[in-house]
Amino acid sequence: MTNRLLLALIFCSLPFLLSNSCSEKKTKNEQIKIHNAIIDKSFDYSANLSQYVIKDAILKDSILTLTIEANVCNNDNVELVFNGNFFKSLPPKAQLGLRFIENMNCKKNVITRSYYISNIKYTGNKTTILLLPGNEPISF
Repeated sequence: MTNRLLLALIFCSLPFLLSNSCSEKKTKNEQIKIHNAIIDKSFDYSANLSQYVIKDAILKDSILTLTIEANVCNNDNVELVFNGNFFKSLPPKAQLGLRFIENMNCKKNVITRSYYISNIKYTGNKTTILLLPGNEPISF
């Protein structure tokens, strides 16, 4: 009788355990979001340089992952912007900047964002150099 009761208890609790693990996987996938880099001809990257610090920049394939310290919360929109003008050099260089609205509820928060940057690559050249404020140039 005890074995049957134990078995019934296990089968009754099994759906609850499985449903909980599924929701954890869902939240992990939601956190990994890749944004597209934006090309805006009117963007002035030097206008808000004092609002953020790029702590780390990693490029893998066409995805640039940035660790940023700024007055933004984890759910705030942070755009990677390029004004479309390449420096006339070999290889061509693209100056990138960030655009966001400061959120004083999250002062000096460190966040990570990933951006798909294939639209920034200079056509007709194998390499484009990405320039990010306060970081070493990145070959793309």
